[in-house]
Amino acid sequence: MGGKASLLLVLGFSVIFMVAGRNYSNMATSTVTNLSNYYIDAKTHTLAVSGSNMVINKVFLDPNMSDQSYNYSLDGGTITATYSTINANLKIKQLLVVGTMSGVSTSIKVVLKPSSFSKYAYFSNTEGNVWWTNKDTVWGPFHTNDNIRINYNPVFYGKVTIGGNEIKSPASSAASYYGGFQKGVNVTIPANGVSSVATMAASGGASTSGQSLVYFEFRGDSIRYKYSSGGAWTYRLASTYAPNGVIYFDNAEVRLKGTVKGRYTIATSGTSNINRGSIYLDDNIVYNTNPKTNPSSTDMLGIVAQKNVWITDNTANNTGGITIHASIYCQNGQFTAQNYSSRPVAGFIDLLGGITQDERGPVGTVQNGVINHGFSKRYRYDDRLLIGGPPSFPGTGTFEVVSWFE
Repeated sequence: MGGKASLLLVLGFSVIFMVAGRNYSNMATSTVTNLSNYYIDAKTHTLAVSGSNMVINKVFLDPNMSDQSYNYSLDGGTITATYSTINANLKIKQLLVVGTMSGVSTSIKVVLKPSSFSKYAYFSNTEGNVWWTNKDTVWGPFHTNDNIRINYNPVFYGKVTIGGNEIKSPASSAASYYGGFQKGVNVTIPANGVSSVATMAASGGASTSGQSLVYFEFRGDSIRYKYSSGGAWTYRLASTYAPNGVIYFDNAEVRLKGTVKGRYTIATSGTSNINRGSIYLDDNIVYNTNPKTNPSSTDMLGIVAQKNVWITDNTANNTGGITIHASIYCQNGQFTAQNYSSRPVAGFIDLLGGITQDERGPVGTVQNGVINHGFSKRYRYDDRLLIGGPPSFPGTGTFEVVSWFE
């Protein structure tokens, strides 16, 4: 029994070692195969990313680039990229990139949309001799191509970019830049911002000419308008008045107020008269559903003027300030307050949205860090503007990536 037991023991260990050896051999082979597959997968992903970056760079250098396909050979693999329009009205583009190596492919899809000035909480080309002071608070992205003038302690919660320098008076003034601060950045306001809105209004919106003065009020689902202070109102359902949401008045002065339900942009042009091409805010202009309390709100407004957007000097605005829910664009002018240096202290401008203006306009005057005429500023960015703006709102002339799928 001892001899047989020993023989069985030896045979048993031999079988075990044979099985283990085979397993170790298979494991080693699988490890090499897995490493090779991982290398190829990683390489095809890198090829797809590289192709995406190469084509996106072309788009940023030439925003008017036509839809087309590209083929590259790179580092032992191939890249196929297709740049196409997926929404002609909104000018939304898609880039589909496939990286291939050794019969294995990886795809990346990138969606781009035109960059809009509505993405800024505040934008100016020139600041002039206007100062940011105590109680001034700005949420969201801030940019000026000029210097930024700091008087005492204003607060900025979004990133601040400027083309010039920070100037302080007094020297002890210190702004709070909670979102960061960067110098040497310049962005140009295009000359065709208003005309591009007019084009869209003439195709599925509301376009009016021959009226020098317009009183216009949003009233939830409806709107009303008249062409003189004593004239009769015309009432319309907003969705049928401007189906695509774009409203344009040619060579007119517009007096605006009301409650907005839906997505609209209202614009005016004008050069023949000091008031034509300007929009006056005669009272609050607010959303039917406030996105600050209900983030699912779909209400959105763009106010686009070739010249100025004024806060009217009247009882409504001088009693408790004014509330503005909109993204504002002044192509050749400024956002400002009528009689800012002589009107009474009027409270706050509570703005939800953003302001783009060629030249920064004053809305009040300051003495020893305290408002003594006009308004203090409480500008709050509408976070929804980061991914979408009012219909046909003027663009920066470039594209930006809104999604990246792998």
